[in-house]
Amino acid sequence: MGRVHHAWLFAGPDGVGKETTARAFAQSLLCETPLEGEACGGCLACQKVERGAHPDLLVVLPEARAVDRGLLSREELGRTPSRDLRIEQVRDLEGMLALAPVEAKCRVVLLVGADSMNVPAQNAFLKTLEEPPVGTHLVLLAETADALLPTIRSRCVRVPFAPLPLDLVAERVAEARGVPEQQARLLAALAGGSLGRAMELTTEALEDRARILEELEQLDASDFRPLLALAERIAAGGRDGAEILLDAIALFYRDVAILAEGGSEEMVANRDLLPLLQRAARRGCPAALFRYREAARAREAIERHAVPRLAVERFLIRCVLEEVAP
Repeated sequence: MGRVHHAWLFAGPDGVGKETTARAFAQSLLCETPLEGEACGGCLACQKVERGAHPDLLVVLPEARAVDRGLLSREELGRTPSRDLRIEQVRDLEGMLALAPVEAKCRVVLLVGADSMNVPAQNAFLKTLEEPPVGTHLVLLAETADALLPTIRSRCVRVPFAPLPLDLVAERVAEARGVPEQQARLLAALAGGSLGRAMELTTEALEDRARILEELEQLDASDFRPLLALAERIAAGGRDGAEILLDAIALFYRDVAILAEGGSEEMVANRDLLPLLQRAARRGCPAALFRYREAARAREAIERHAVPRLAVERFLIRCVLEEVAP
């Protein structure tokens, strides 16, 4: 136990197994009868970790994620849940860690969405990271490690998590959801190699993305009212919804670029929208790559906490004005 580093950073996209791995790691640390560093899976401690009921496993996550998981209600909170880990949560964690472990010889903390801490919250957490109580192990889960301060990153053992192979995600999705292979591959591509996100994407979401792409292809500079209405629809799902749709838009224009350059239909993900792809490809590869790049930039802006509606409007306006540029 003493040879295990006290701070870890699991970094990579959501839905690729970071939290599952972190919980397995916590289980190995809290297990009563570990076997060569692995959890036995059968002792009372392991069973409590499996149920999420071990008192020495602390999971700290943004309020919005807690609401999504049914761990917290909006009514109980009394305000709009935060998408970020708040400095108050960091200070509450300090208070909990000042107490001795309840059952085990150590305590494990999973900090979900660690990259959502603002700078004051990160600075407050740095004290705990530098001088953790004896027997405390901290596991930070982050989608974007670079959003964390260098002083935090340097004190952690970094474990990178890459997107899963699309073939593997498609296979798992087809098996678990019973969907046709082509649809499973589309879900895998839209999810960017995230099995968790691919499992969550619904048929309604696919249909909505198809309608939005149809409307996007019909926009022109002569009337901005449809553009503003489309921006409102894309942003209606909040940051998460807007990011998912912008990912879908970027994937669509990647496919358009492939066809515009003479690529085969077998190479594209959006085969269910082939007529729309072919029409868009007539504008040529540079136009497709421009929209691809702008969609990616809009998504990155939202990740950096830009207002979704404004980021989407800026993206759509640039797309439309590009069409009439000399």
